Amino acid sequence: MESIFVCPVCFNLDLDRCPERSPPCLLDEHRLNVPFSELKRSAERGDCLACKILCVGLEDMQESWDDGAESENEDQMLLGETCLHIDLRRGHSLRVIVDNVDSETTIEFYTLSKDDCGLIPAFGIARPVSSQLEIGECLALANEWVKECSEKHHSCGQPTESSLPTRVVDVGQIDTDIVYLHETQDSERGRYMTLSHCWGKEQIITTTTGTLQERKAGVKLSQLSKTFRHAVQITRGLGIRYLWIDSLCIIQDDRLDWEVESAKMAQVYMSSQLNLAATHSSSGKEGCFGERRSLDTLNQTELNVGEDVAIEPSDETEGNYRIFYRHALHVAHDHFTRAMDYAHTIDDLSPLLSRAWVFQERLLSPRTLHFHAEELIWECASGISCECSRLQNHKWGDPDGLLEQRKADQLKMMYSSVTSPETTDPQVLDTWLEFVTEYCKLKLTKQIDRLPALSGLASRVAKRLPSSEYLAGLWSQDLPRALCWQIQRPYENRHLGFRDAHPGAPSWSWASIWNHNQEAPYATYGLVQTRGFVADSRCRVQSFHNSPSTANPFGICGTVRLSIQAPLIEATLLVTEEDVNEEGNVRNLRITNISNGDAVSCLLLARFKLSDRDWMGQYPSQHLTRKEKLESEESSSQLLGAYALVIQKVDDGSTYRRLGLLVHRKGGAWWEDAPIALVTLI
Repeated sequence: MESIFVCPVCFNLDLDRCPERSPPCLLDEHRLNVPFSELKRSAERGDCLACKILCVGLEDMQESWDDGAESENEDQMLLGETCLHIDLRRGHSLRVIVDNVDSETTIEFYTLSKDDCGLIPAFGIARPVSSQLEIGECLALANEWVKECSEKHHSCGQPTESSLPTRVVDVGQIDTDIVYLHETQDSERGRYMTLSHCWGKEQIITTTTGTLQERKAGVKLSQLSKTFRHAVQITRGLGIRYLWIDSLCIIQDDRLDWEVESAKMAQVYMSSQLNLAATHSSSGKEGCFGERRSLDTLNQTELNVGEDVAIEPSDETEGNYRIFYRHALHVAHDHFTRAMDYAHTIDDLSPLLSRAWVFQERLLSPRTLHFHAEELIWECASGISCECSRLQNHKWGDPDGLLEQRKADQLKMMYSSVTSPETTDPQVLDTWLEFVTEYCKLKLTKQIDRLPALSGLASRVAKRLPSSEYLAGLWSQDLPRALCWQIQRPYENRHLGFRDAHPGAPSWSWASIWNHNQEAPYATYGLVQTRGFVADSRCRVQSFHNSPSTANPFGICGTVRLSIQAPLIEATLLVTEEDVNEEGNVRNLRITNISNGDAVSCLLLARFKLSDRDWMGQYPSQHLTRKEKLESEESSSQLLGAYALVIQKVDDGSTYRRLGLLVHRKGGAWWEDAPIALVTLI
């Protein structure tokens, strides 16, 4: 029996022949690290077809990653000792990362059919992505994804008729140029789609008390923004009669209508057949279709094996095989699979993803079709797919391997678990803290919407926590832990957290922190999520008073008071020159509305275990000094740090407002003999 030649450089791009698989637990993927010079020599020897194909493609693409750099030897960037990282992933296209000194470029090799995969299976199937998105190809792919989701995804459910929202846009027939705002009757049912979009700075068409009858009489397509027109076209093309658009289906100058309808957001998006997301558009002018805007070129090049690459004829290589290569698409993949720590960095290509309102729309919608600047993206309750096929049928929670971090997976999985009867209350509360941490990183045009923009999601969680009251973004069942949020700054030593005089939320709620620009800090529960939380036995939430000010019980707050009994000590903020950085900010101090020498109080809530690193670190407590000095700060509880609210009196009684969270590494000693006080937080 004739032995099969195995290339010592690329191992025939065969996963099963690669030595020292790393990590070994990932059976379906592996990364080969190969100097280009070795690949080139193998290709020139002519005994490995895979090396030949890679070499031809990489040399042809060289100009793209050289970026026009002038050099006496144009091949120097590639033909030296540049390292290639060849990512093999079973069932997917092959990606080669060209690791130059100053940059990385990723080239993707793939085929368009199973017939062409037979030559070298590592060149898996991918879709071409055109530089200009047309409605025809959009509808074809959308129908394919809808069909697959409805037939194969059990967790997504069948798209069926449901109760229609209060108002929907009747898109009419394909050949008409008028749409109508339809006010539904009681129990009226039908199929409808929804739209997620950025309003932008320019005025878009809306429905007001004065224009309601006009909208019902008919609206010409020419009156709609480009995004709305495209959404109507897609809805018609998919055979759906109704479309829900917030600016048209909610009466914008009727406060009561806005409050009532915003309270129904969860049901509106949950019952949608498909949510259309104009992800790449920062306003209504940009629409869904059109020229793709990407950091990488979208051009693909065909390589005809048998013509462009000479091969020795054999039974396996009879005929020609078409293999394609292009700059690998990755921007959209990053935007949909990475954590949202720095939402402002994705503005150029997917501004919609940085908007707070869209957070709940993505989670609540069973299916969303994203019009990203680079390619179409499909999100559903079961997983994610993309136009280029790299993320095709990626299931939420699948092992990540060589691809991106999967924070988005976790959020989708956690949302699904919220409605599961098997999920415990503590797990639901943990999930809520995750939601809030991610949500607070996102931006709002109207800061007063901080709570309303999450009200749909809150209403869903409320169904799982029937014995818990919703208190300005916190659940009574999770007190006092839910009070332990802190400020995170995306840019070190720049802006401080800002609390408005009338924020629509009490000072002890994370919703009281307003983000006035893209570099502003945000509230996070990261500390209690990583360090843990052990409530102090002396801390008791005695009562709470909640009087909603709107028809939406999960929206803007009215009067919300919280009474807590806990150890309380008096302290003073002291700042030295060493504590101030070059920009004039106090290190580790992340709040405004407090000055050097201010008298404050510290209300002990809980403890956390310290690690060796904690004993070496610096904490905000370095700026606070206790008025009554202790003879010794050592105690039996010295290995426990402390969480305490830094609060300040607002009257002569026991009413306080929150200033911030104190994380004290010697908390056991500070509060060991502290008196117990009953305070009311507003």
